[in-house]
Amino acid sequence: MKSKTQILFFAALVLGAYCCSSKGDGSVSEVIVNGDKVYVFSLNDLKSDTTILPLSSLVEDCALVQLESNEDAYVDPWFTTVTDKYIGVRQRSNKPYMLFDRSGKFLCKVGSIGGGPGEYTISLYDDIIDEKNELVYLASMSSDKILVYNTSGEFLKDIIAPHRLKKPKMFLSNDVLTVVHMPFSDDRAVAIQFDVNTGEILKELIPPSHLIVQNFNGEIFNTRNAPGIFDFLHTSSDTLYHFDVKNNKILPAFMMTFDSSEKPYKQYYQLNKDMLLTFIFGKGLVTTDLKNKTSSWINVVNDYYGNMPAPTYIVQLRDGYWVHNLQTEQLMEDIENRLAKRDCTENDKQILNKTLSTLEEGANNVVFIGKLKSEVKTKLW
Repeated sequence: MKSKTQILFFAALVLGAYCCSSKGDGSVSEVIVNGDKVYVFSLNDLKSDTTILPLSSLVEDCALVQLESNEDAYVDPWFTTVTDKYIGVRQRSNKPYMLFDRSGKFLCKVGSIGGGPGEYTISLYDDIIDEKNELVYLASMSSDKILVYNTSGEFLKDIIAPHRLKKPKMFLSNDVLTVVHMPFSDDRAVAIQFDVNTGEILKELIPPSHLIVQNFNGEIFNTRNAPGIFDFLHTSSDTLYHFDVKNNKILPAFMMTFDSSEKPYKQYYQLNKDMLLTFIFGKGLVTTDLKNKTSSWINVVNDYYGNMPAPTYIVQLRDGYWVHNLQTEQLMEDIENRLAKRDCTENDKQILNKTLSTLEEGANNVVFIGKLKSEVKTKLW
């Protein structure tokens, strides 16, 4: 049985949409809803074959960074944010935010756990590193404040929301900070835009009924991978949305259709402006090429480092980078497992053994970093 959100969305398609011309493999179509283009991916039209995709088809490069090992710098990563200059680690279990430079040198802890100025009392749910202005924005899982620090870890100010923000996600553009969260029924806004210099509220958007929730059970995911696009998935809905900052609108951008009576649990996320990923729990990962209107089940391998498996879930794909932050011992084990595979070539073994020789047990985490390609230039399958 389809969810209420799906039924409402399909009603909108029937009443106010028309189809565009299609091409490709038949798994991707376009519809126009209220003047806006929405891509629709059909799970039933997807071929069953799985494509082995080299990481080099998705990223421009790949480096392995060893984070500095001292007693203040060890991390327990949840999400890792990378910019040209910095590596920021949002940790699990109410631990502080950690900032490193791109060589892995530990710079500082940003904020701390507590109830005082510049402290957060609950786990962090999102972060932005504004390296142009040397600022760090942190959003707690539930708070009426966005905390602002400099890249030396010093607390500068709060940006105050009109009510508590539940699991907020942020987007920064031209000195405007846009925040989307999971609104409860008594919240006046699902999205709020702030002037980052003054903290003034510039715009608010009333919550649409299908995005209002009653508890914290759902999630909001976003990537900020495509320049200028604030993408987000609200798990109460079956649609990936783009937030139009200029016009203060939530626009449907992508969704999946299926014939199964059982609704598959899934996550949509933007890889770049031409490509989207759909992670279907219990089944695997689908990549959809919007430019060529094709889709495929995929497994990604890191061809820069001996064709080891390269995880490509929401935690690894953010802010224009593929990032894989893991314990040194885990990478050592992963390398040993890859070396034992029958399809591990001599060239793979040479690369893997060279990498293995640089690792030390007990060292801090290592981080694979690859800059995502901004567009699809050739067909990948």
